[in-house]
Parts: sequence; C-alpha cells; structure tokens
Amino acid sequence: MPKHRRKSRKKTNSPVTATWIFVIVLLVLGGGLLIRGKIKTEIQSTRINQTSSQTTDGETAAQQKFIKKMAAPAVRVYQQNGQVLPSIVIAQAILESSWGTSGLFLQANNPFGVKGAYQGSSKSFPTTEYVNGKKITVQANFRNYPNLTAAILDHDALLKKSYFKQTVTDYKTAAKLLQSNGYATDPKYAKKLENVIATYNLNQYDT
Repeated sequence: MPKHRRKSRKKTNSPVTATWIFVIVLLVLGGGLLIRGKIKTEIQSTRINQTSSQTTDGETAAQQKFIKKMAAPAVRVYQQNGQVLPSIVIAQAILESSWGTSGLFLQANNPFGVKGAYQGSSKSFPTTEYVNGKKITVQANFRNYPNLTAAILDHDALLKKSYFKQTVTDYKTAAKLLQSNGYATDPKYAKKLENVIATYNLNQYDT
C-alpha cells in the first residue's frame, strides 16, 4: 500500500501572541518617550538654574566691585586725616548712589548726595526728600567733583565740621549722629546705614 504523507500545515501566530508583541512594543516606545521627556526637562531645569546662578553671581560681583572702588580711597583718606570711618563712607555711598548707578555719581562723581557747589561747580538733579514724614521729589543742586578722592575728602571735612564734634570710632554712633544732626531727612537713615555695614561687613575697613 502506498504510504500517505500528511500535508504540512502552515504555522500561524495566535491572536494572543500578536497581542503581547503589540503590548511590548508600546511599552518600549512609551518608556523611551518618557525617558527622553525626563532628560529634556532636567536639561531645561539645569539651564534655568545656571542662568539664575549667573545672574546672582553677576549682581554680587558688581556690588563687590563698587565696595572695593569706594574702600580704597576711603581707607587711604582715613589713614591721612582720621575723620570719618571708611565703613560710614562706603555705606553712605551705597545708599546715596544706589551702588554707583545714580546719575549724580556717574555724572558728578558725587556718591554721597552732598548738595551745593564744589569750587563753584554744581549740577542739578531730582532728589527724594521727607517733609513732615511725607516723601516728595524735588530738584536740587549738588556738588560736582573732579574725581572720587576729592568727593571723599570734601565729604569727610563736611561731616567732621558739621556732624561729628568729636572723634568717632564706632560706626553705630556715627550713623546715629548723622541722623540726629540732620544729614538726611529719611527717619530710618541711621538704621539703613547700620544694616548695610553689617550685611556687607564694611567695618572690616575701619581697622
């Protein structure tokens, strides 16, 4: 008898197997998208943090640059005449010139807001005053200095003559004398000076 051979059946993927393959593919693709999204978010976050850090560092560097710019002549003048503590000189310059950004400082080398004329030279600028506790803006003439050293020498002579009747070696006492003797109309002026000196450790220049 002839031998009968069975016809071979083609193997087909079962519906269950195809479904699992599809699910696995989706999981792999989805996981990759999630990982890429997370990496992108982390990169963006890092860039933002780096930008913020650079801004903060830039501001600090600018402040330190201004402090050093004022400290060098302030210390030199104090060693010569012993009239006004360098910490007071620097703190007043910070407050009065807004860290050296005011027009009065940039155009007249006047970091202290000293009014009047210097050797006949003055410039007019708007300024904030307190009248009966109310803040107003007025136009006033301010001393126009040829350089920063001249401004500090003139400032020291003015304070010694009109505000410090005796030698003052403590910045808190100096700040209180400036306010009580009418250097500024701001009722919180002495406290502001003390806070600036303490915050930036300006009294290190007094020794």
